[in-house]
Amino acid sequence: MQKWEKIVKGKRGKFVIDLRDSLQTRYEMVRELNLSSKPKEKICESYRYTRASGHIYQKAWEEDRWEGLKDKPRGPQHNYVRTEDVEERVLSLRFKQPELDMYDIRDLLEKEGKVISARSVARILSEHGVTLKKTKKALSQS
Repeated sequence: MQKWEKIVKGKRGKFVIDLRDSLQTRYEMVRELNLSSKPKEKICESYRYTRASGHIYQKAWEEDRWEGLKDKPRGPQHNYVRTEDVEERVLSLRFKQPELDMYDIRDLLEKEGKVISARSVARILSEHGVTLKKTKKALSQS
């Protein structure tokens, strides 16, 4: 038996679970949590999860079945900095003053109270098909 394998015994015999397959592992853990009288902590530990994670996946299974057990994308789910208002302002600054680079636009937005990185400014312009020269005027002038 490999270290990534877990043998599960049932009424019809036994079968092997591949612990490298997170979806199968989570499903088997939730199934065992729902059917077994063993302590939840021991069950979750045998599948290499914490008791808290086991509870989260058990609830996810009840609510969304297979979708609830799938891996979710990491990171923020919405743009907190790049709102429509900020995007419109970046584009208007770029078209009104084409000599401004991403650092200048960032500086102007910060003076207006909008916190945004120069890289986010560049992404906004790129997504809208506006090319931008990437120079660091702000650093070279100081």
